[in-house]
Amino acid sequence: MPSQSTDEENAQKILEIFAHFDAEPGHELLITNFVAAGKRQRWEMTDLQQGLDLARKKKWIDYKEGSFRLTEEGFSAIRVKA
Repeated sequence: MPSQSTDEENAQKILEIFAHFDAEPGHELLITNFVAAGKRQRWEMTDLQQGLDLARKKKWIDYKEGSFRLTEEGFSAIRVKA
């Protein structure tokens, strides 16, 4: 079934995963953390990829050798939503 989520909603899912781990700026999560969380929530893997891509474009996260690091901007976006 095709995804009904927008890119923005998918990027928010990425922040939700960081929030689940009580992440602060600089906190890194492995790609396996995102895959496991996505499977538990039954999210489409394409949604997660789109979310990661948009979150990087928004500078909410940085990619570093198999992991993603939460930036100050990403942390602020989590706090605004909460």
